[in-house]
Amino acid sequence: MTASHEIPRLDHEELLREEFNRWAREDRAHVMERWHRPVTDKVIERMGLSPDDRILDVGCGEGWACRLLSPLAPEGAVVGIDVADEMIALARSRSIELDNVLFTPGSAEEIPWAEDYFSRVLSVESAYYWHAPEEAAREIFRVTAWGGQVFILMFYYRENTHVLHWQEHAPARFQLMSAAEWREIFELLGFQDVRSEQIPDATPVAPDFKPDVHWRSREEREAFQQEGALLVTATKPPLPEPGPLASEPNPLRILS
Repeated sequence: MTASHEIPRLDHEELLREEFNRWAREDRAHVMERWHRPVTDKVIERMGLSPDDRILDVGCGEGWACRLLSPLAPEGAVVGIDVADEMIALARSRSIELDNVLFTPGSAEEIPWAEDYFSRVLSVESAYYWHAPEEAAREIFRVTAWGGQVFILMFYYRENTHVLHWQEHAPARFQLMSAAEWREIFELLGFQDVRSEQIPDATPVAPDFKPDVHWRSREEREAFQQEGALLVTATKPPLPEPGPLASEPNPLRILS
């Protein structure tokens, strides 16, 4: 498998687009919500949303998280972006009754939105797909409002050894990084109060559990859930207060 940084970004994204468009056509998109909903609910609680928040979901898939966020920001807006155009089409069709939700194709490294706009940015299980995490974090900084907060949730990271074999079945190269490495990226780009924590999933494993490429045994799935997902949070600093204007010299004083 070729490392993502060894191929152009657009080629990397095309591999992801092909894979997740296939998921959309095969009606497999619903498994994303089933896998990730228990931990995502906890993250949404931590977001402290206000009715007028403007929220970006990076890697929105078929839009399930956006639909959860929509009623929590009735006077604001929820925007979902994804590299897979067929996922975007599916998200639009499943969210047509929500007038504060919009979906558009886009990637973390090239977010199609104006700067300093979103008061909250969420990414669920997409960060390790980013071709260049530093570039993605820079773009997220650009579109986040001054004082806005970022919530990056992922299940594939170095400390959770129960998922490292996922790369063997991945459509493109994953970014395998530790919590400290993720924090460093956001800190170096100017975010403040950068933190990380692991959020376990206490959901009982289904009685009809069957091994697959993600979890090769019930014990591995249970250990994965106990280790938990990695949540990285960060805040874009408030807009600096303008300094006092230098006082103009008094011409009368100069003449005197």
